[in-house]
Amino acid sequence: MRYRETGQIHMDFHRTTNATIAYLRKTYGQYFLDDVLRRTAHDVYRSLRESLKEGDPEPLVEHWTYYFDRERGRYRVERTQDAIRLTVNRCPAVAHLEKLGLPIDPAFCRQTIVLNEALAEGTPFVIETDVCGDGRCVQTIRRRRS
Repeated sequence: MRYRETGQIHMDFHRTTNATIAYLRKTYGQYFLDDVLRRTAHDVYRSLRESLKEGDPEPLVEHWTYYFDRERGRYRVERTQDAIRLTVNRCPAVAHLEKLGLPIDPAFCRQTIVLNEALAEGTPFVIETDVCGDGRCVQTIRRRRS
């Protein structure tokens, strides 16, 4: 997996991400922020996108589980004939921001929605993200219907 980090965990990365999202949203608007997130999915996570284009969602599932395990997130992955579902019961990023007493930008969880949609663009998959609040969400990968 290309994005596997093995050094010390720096949870304050989430503080920086939250502040950057807030700055871009407030200064340049939601459309600009969404464009930055789409470009991130296309460029930074190119290999995950390429795997999806080839019909293989497993590298993305591995990416999700690696980072949730590494940051001690509470989640489960369920596989059915039609979908792979990641249910996040406690997002480690949201938990860290709350622990620090920082306000979470309204677009913080939107990053997951936009990244997932952009990862799936031009692939045989659709990725739906339902943000449930309180650091919870459900991310579902399924094949597009013809």
